[in-house]
Amino acid sequence: MAARQKTAKDETVSTRDRLLRTAITLFSNKGFDGISVNEIVQQAGVNKRMVYHYFSNKARLYQEALSYAYDGLSAFEQETIGNAQSLEDIVKRLVLVYFEFPRIHPEFTQLMLWENLNKGQGIRNSRARLSKDSVVARLAMAIRQDADGVKWRKDLDATELLITIIGICQVYASHRYTLSQGLHINLGAPAVIKRGIATAEHFLLAGMRP
Repeated sequence: MAARQKTAKDETVSTRDRLLRTAITLFSNKGFDGISVNEIVQQAGVNKRMVYHYFSNKARLYQEALSYAYDGLSAFEQETIGNAQSLEDIVKRLVLVYFEFPRIHPEFTQLMLWENLNKGQGIRNSRARLSKDSVVARLAMAIRQDADGVKWRKDLDATELLITIIGICQVYASHRYTLSQGLHINLGAPAVIKRGIATAEHFLLAGMRP
């Protein structure tokens, strides 16, 4: 069978996607102010006018790159916790999410750090708003179902629990290089990550009990 001929729509998706992926890589390395449009289009191998055609300007491209990266995390969250059967199961799966996603997508952590240095302005000005509402709602539902005061504390708060999970797990990525030096341990090593996951699960679940 002959290969399907590439359509104009395919080319549009390909060019836009290539610009986004290139922008994510470059912005994650040097931040918004450290990268020019010329560098992006040169590395992406596209005409400069394509940036303005698809994104209007550099700021919009940066915002779309952030949304693209955070949407990837959101999809991973939903896929991982979607069929969880209990509060304990959800917590363990979220621990896996916040260890695994930064490992698979190291550029995400770098973008996140740059955006926090920028006080979240890129996301705030984006047309796509960052939201953890669906994860919080899933945790809240599990707390209502399982937190009976016997196995799990009745006063658990879904938002605070999620903040704690993210904080315990993502420090292995966000502080990897400084802590690795200070603690004389490679926080990116598979064995260290495996112990980190087990430790995070242990202390989170212990703190959730009455």
